[in-house]
Amino acid sequence: MASKSEFSMHELAPAAAPKPWHFDFAEIDSPERLSDSFALRYEVYCSERNFLNPERYPTKQEIDQYDNHAVHLGGINQDGVMIGTVRLVLPSSIGFPLFEHCELFPEYQYLADKKAQQTAAEISRLAISKHYRRRKNDGLYGLAYTNDFDNVRSGESSGQSQTIDQVPYRRSKPEIILGLYKALYQASKRQGVTHWFAAMEKTLIRLLHRFNFDFTPIGPELDYYGPVVPYIASVAEVEEAVFKNCPELFAEFMTGLEPELIPPYARNLYSISGNWLANK
Repeated sequence: MASKSEFSMHELAPAAAPKPWHFDFAEIDSPERLSDSFALRYEVYCSERNFLNPERYPTKQEIDQYDNHAVHLGGINQDGVMIGTVRLVLPSSIGFPLFEHCELFPEYQYLADKKAQQTAAEISRLAISKHYRRRKNDGLYGLAYTNDFDNVRSGESSGQSQTIDQVPYRRSKPEIILGLYKALYQASKRQGVTHWFAAMEKTLIRLLHRFNFDFTPIGPELDYYGPVVPYIASVAEVEEAVFKNCPELFAEFMTGLEPELIPPYARNLYSISGNWLANK
């Protein structure tokens, strides 16, 4: 296993104002780390969930035809171990995997036309190591937030029940999911992606909605590696909603992004030195 310093990637600097990440999240651009990503996908999609037949992957690396047309993102811990991965499938002659499996509502049929997909990308193969999914409520994506999240849901920490939307951001940040989505967002900005496609479970879409990542359903639910719904989201609308409603998270997502890619309405909050202003 390569060391942390050998993780070849676009570095994502720690945010100036928000709490620092405990893991490193970035675009994968080394063969060794890409192999780690494929191995983690095999572990989750083949060995644990049996979504895919393990016999089809004798090398214990889950790879398909879309990987050559994708930007791969990963998260590593302080020991240099990959703990989460996801990919951003870019437009190509083979299209997007979502349209192979999902039906579309009549009003969204036009999205199946490759001309409508030229600046879109598909988020897929999200996988998180089982070692970070050992708490109650974690599920497939490690969605439990902090050690006190279960207590908050059950009312143990405050004496009364709280919903997910009432849990404060600072103690409820699902770091691995948000870290991977930060890497996805920054890769999308660098690639000129304006819209995301994704087939997601309800638990994941609820979490993303809590942090102002609003996706619109474009088709009915189906069994595609579990019960999922196909969605679309505008990158510009997501970043504006996060800017308005969750400025601390917005600051984290902007940290490490080239200044020219920061939305114009937020550039006045960005100092000459490249740090977010404390009084944003």
